[in-house]
Amino acid sequence: TRSRSWSFAERPGFLLVFAFFVAQLIATLIAVYADWPFTQIKGIGWGWAGVVWLYNIITYLPLDIIKFLIRYTLSGKAWDLVIDQRIAFTRKKDFGKEERELKWAHAQRTLHGLQPPDAKMFSEKGGYNELNHMAEEAKRRAEIARLRELHTLKGHVESVVKLKGLDIETIQQSYTV
Repeated sequence: TRSRSWSFAERPGFLLVFAFFVAQLIATLIAVYADWPFTQIKGIGWGWAGVVWLYNIITYLPLDIIKFLIRYTLSGKAWDLVIDQRIAFTRKKDFGKEERELKWAHAQRTLHGLQPPDAKMFSEKGGYNELNHMAEEAKRRAEIARLRELHTLKGHVESVVKLKGLDIETIQQSYTV
């Protein structure tokens, strides 16, 4: 149920699958052979264990369909609703962290009197193909990283050295305050 696609097409790693089967085998053996009088537990036998396994296999098949229906319902597309305002139901990567960083970067550029980059760089809705979209994402991340560098002591020193045309290799590489 945690996979984004069909569960049989996107399976977990081999060790996890192996651990799952070993755990199920041990649980089945305990259910079949358990005879613990101090807890008043008696084994169910192989007939009922087979019924339980058959039930589990039959109910496994529609779980993916139920998963897709629930995801569709919670996304808001089923009723043409926009539920993205709630953090729990957002479709944004990292709960919109990159968008918040972009707003911060734009505010920093405006605060320091710099021209904001072209509007296409910050637009979320566009008719770009996948490669153009990836290029735009890379531009955004580079802009955020550049502004972070400006707000650190090391980044500030390196940008001043670059502006003055000094050779940074001759300068000692430790910055202290």
